[in-house]
Amino acid sequence: MSIFKFLNLLGSLGLFLYGMKVMSDALMDLAGDRMRKVMTRLTSNRFKGVLTGIFITGMIHSSSATTLMVVSFVNAQLLSLNGAISVIMGANIGTTFNAWLISVLGFKVKMSAIALPLIIVGFFFYLKKDRNLNNLGNFIIGFALLFIGLEFMKDSISGLENSTALFEFFQRNSERGMAGILLFVGIGTLLTLVLQSSSATMAITIVAASQGVMTFEAAAAIVLGENIGTTVTANLAALISGTDARRAALAHFLFNAIGVLWILILFKPFLGMVNRLSTALLGAVPMVNAADIPLGISVFHSTFNIINTAVLLIFLTSIAKVVVRLIPEKIEPEPVFSTPKYLNKEALKYPETSINALLQETRRLYRETIVEAVAHGIGVHRTDIKSDKPIEEIVKAKELPGIKYDDFIKTRIWPIHSEVLRFASDIQEKFQLTSEDNETVTQLKKINRYAQDILVNIHTLTSEIERHANDSNITLNEKYLSLQCAGIELIRTFLDANEDMSPQENIATLDELKKLAKENDVELLQDIDRLIREKKITSEQGVSLMTSSAAVLQIFKLLIKAAIYFVSTSSYDIQLEEVWDRR
Repeated sequence: MSIFKFLNLLGSLGLFLYGMKVMSDALMDLAGDRMRKVMTRLTSNRFKGVLTGIFITGMIHSSSATTLMVVSFVNAQLLSLNGAISVIMGANIGTTFNAWLISVLGFKVKMSAIALPLIIVGFFFYLKKDRNLNNLGNFIIGFALLFIGLEFMKDSISGLENSTALFEFFQRNSERGMAGILLFVGIGTLLTLVLQSSSATMAITIVAASQGVMTFEAAAAIVLGENIGTTVTANLAALISGTDARRAALAHFLFNAIGVLWILILFKPFLGMVNRLSTALLGAVPMVNAADIPLGISVFHSTFNIINTAVLLIFLTSIAKVVVRLIPEKIEPEPVFSTPKYLNKEALKYPETSINALLQETRRLYRETIVEAVAHGIGVHRTDIKSDKPIEEIVKAKELPGIKYDDFIKTRIWPIHSEVLRFASDIQEKFQLTSEDNETVTQLKKINRYAQDILVNIHTLTSEIERHANDSNITLNEKYLSLQCAGIELIRTFLDANEDMSPQENIATLDELKKLAKENDVELLQDIDRLIREKKITSEQGVSLMTSSAAVLQIFKLLIKAAIYFVSTSSYDIQLEEVWDRR
């Protein structure tokens, strides 16, 4: 091959890849929200997971994009490991659509004749301000560029069948039996690693085979290598992800490697079966006619992946157990409360993963920093609240000083609070969110704002307790004791929420606690009036109790709002302003 033809091949390959990317990105923008929601909701069993993988990969024409999405979703705990493996299995079937697209439209239909008119139509839609029409234009342009690149590729490879050295290379190694087949598998793997696209490898293989450069056997073996090479992208992406993400990526490799292994054992008989199937269904004889190899490769690729998925789907649980054993759970030290745990660039890949990270970080902010502040505000340790000790015993045994409000805000709340709000703003700036998702982010911003209000009320409560700490009034002390006990009961209920009960049971419990808090506040106000009249407390002490009771009630209100949101299955349906006032 001359240097000119080689550069033409590289350029046409680049145009093909660019067209594929433009087309895939446009489809992701057109249907990405719906597809990602399908992935998170329709993977409850292995069969639904496979169908989901087929559908998504068939839509976006990229198994790598599907697998990367799966890795991100597993890392964000939006997908289980078993669900992720089933989607990846389906993606292997979905990616066979590309081979059919290339074989049928690229060789049986003269797409190059209508490619330029298609670009004109696509450009017309691209100029429209409507986002969907704009993406539709991108899709049409990408579709046309793909086939222009494919046509250029065929032209640059034409004549290679007359290359004696190249023909002898493939012919000689085709006759070496398994050694030659393994060499071709290695070529397919390496080529996919370099190009980072199994579709590109497939296109080159089909075009070269159709020109008579390589035999059907060599082309099929290269396609098997592509199945292994395509797993590397996900494994590289998973290196910086969590344990389950690395397990999902490894499962992808094991699934494809096992499939290639068994097909190599049955390689010759399987090719014979594919040849007969191609003849019966399509009238093609790929083992005889080079022009029929594109269809033969499509039949081979589809048949192999369908059978491999059907067989290994039975052993999905076993594959999951193997990857769990190979990649054990690595216990990472918990970051300090003021440092984000879930907010990172990896989470910002998709709206679903970023919103989930925001939710997890907000929940952590409440369960750690805010709960600690409430505990110190009422003079007890967080560890005692989490224990089984009786509430009154905890309050009487511990006499911690209240937290230093200003220092606590600066060192524990402001850093994490600012990171959470920045991340929320990044989500709304980066993505064109649905109204549902945008409402979820807005609600989470409100919940984070409540954290500041909670601390203000903790400071008020702490100040009142400290101001009357040395009072010898038994009645006053008993009332403060009851307020502290109520605070502990609230924290325990908040921490237990979403642990062992269903969301409905949790919400019912929190609603009952809310009702009790309101009743206790009314009862305390009535008691204060009575105690002042009976001169058991002074009017100043009564004001202090009223102020403290109002602060406790406000803490109840804000924590219960947050807790109900956290345990709700449809959190975006809950308007936070209505949570406290309903029923």
